[in-house]
Amino acid sequence: MLRILLALCAFILIASGTASAQTVRQVLKEFGLLGTWQTDCNFPPANDNFRTVYEGLANGDVQRTYYNAPGKVYSRFVLKRVSRVSADQILYEQEGQNDLQFVVLRKTGNRYRVFSNHSRAGKVYVQEGKYVKDATATHGMDTPWQTKCHD
Repeated sequence: MLRILLALCAFILIASGTASAQTVRQVLKEFGLLGTWQTDCNFPPANDNFRTVYEGLANGDVQRTYYNAPGKVYSRFVLKRVSRVSADQILYEQEGQNDLQFVVLRKTGNRYRVFSNHSRAGKVYVQEGKYVKDATATHGMDTPWQTKCHD
């Protein structure tokens, strides 16, 4: 089942890339994702209050960086392909840390959360908005909603 889901994700990303000349940066800008996000923007980043920065790169890609303390990078990925799944969901392929992952985000207003995250190697981190077997967070917990702090 996981292989079928990964194949479907890859197909959607490839098909969307050939159907549109928009860059990853343009699609994420239209979706409203570029900028700084955090569970609570009033407090500094921490292990329970990650800061997420989606930053456009000169080549049209986007870099996604997680901070778990002020100035401390927890992880950094480059988003290579992106596709709108629906009005409130986006699917992207992120590359970094010797890994390739397929991520689906659900965005409502000025907030978003990770709905799904699977790696090409078959690891499943998030499924239907909950952390699962390969996640470092507690299994079964909901992924947190992040609010946009600023562009």
